[in-house]
Amino acid sequence: MFDVRKLTVFAEVARRGSMSAAATATRYTTSAVSQQITALERDLGHELFVRTPNGVRLTVVGQRLLHHVPGLLDGIAAAERDLDRAAGADSRSVRLVAFSSAAATIVPPTVARLRRALPEVDVQILVADPDDGVAVLADGDADACVVTEVAGAEPHYPGLVTAPVCDDEFLVVLPRSHRLATCVEVPLLALAHEQWIVSSATGRCPDAQVFRNSCERAGFSPEVSFESQDYATVQAMVAAGLGVSLVPALAIHSVRTDVAVRPIGGPRPSRRIAVATTDVPAPNSPVAILVGLLKTAGAGRASRLREHPAGVA
Repeated sequence: MFDVRKLTVFAEVARRGSMSAAATATRYTTSAVSQQITALERDLGHELFVRTPNGVRLTVVGQRLLHHVPGLLDGIAAAERDLDRAAGADSRSVRLVAFSSAAATIVPPTVARLRRALPEVDVQILVADPDDGVAVLADGDADACVVTEVAGAEPHYPGLVTAPVCDDEFLVVLPRSHRLATCVEVPLLALAHEQWIVSSATGRCPDAQVFRNSCERAGFSPEVSFESQDYATVQAMVAAGLGVSLVPALAIHSVRTDVAVRPIGGPRPSRRIAVATTDVPAPNSPVAILVGLLKTAGAGRASRLREHPAGVA
């Protein structure tokens, strides 16, 4: 019943108040616009405009239809994207979005294995923060997105299908001159009176939640002096003596020589690394194989960390 082109022309006529003005905006002839409106009225069985010598105005039915047009067009566009994704389940390309520290660690070996397994598949990688990556995924411009979650908490991205990749332990980052820099482990409570540098501009991301939950369990409320979304900046601030920080191991694959990285003494907080898709990938599809390889890379990394614990810088 609803035709996208007719609805678009209808909305343009309603907005501009005349067939000729809508024709100019849509690059149709006035006759073509009039024919589209007449056809839409015939399809619906209702008059949508009152024609006057000075243009047109909406009827009551036309006003109601105009109210629904944005939702109808958005719904049709969403359906087209969904059908494209379904048709692409067997496609020869995979588009992955990953945040920078994942893109620098677990993603490269995963993509290398995927290319060896499926040499005919074109793999595209976009580096973006999880929130931005999820938006790209929702728009249909990616097939999978690496995200972070708080293990055991409500889903941070409800509506998506997520598969756990690995748990990423948080480590303490201290200036080299800090009184606890030579300790093998650092109890979180020993840092209760320090100035903290956190890796979030909003305080709502999973990393920030893990940080605040950990401090609360240790029995103190942290005093945050600086915030940055960039972990290299966090390390630089710590090195300058501006505070201490709690940073996930995945984000400190490159450690400055003027900071000390130590495991936490006692319960060790971690975040969950996961891969998100809009739907469960079709079995044996390139996306399903990608998800499986990411989980394998995560398990391998966890095994290596058990044998060679992080936090020795």
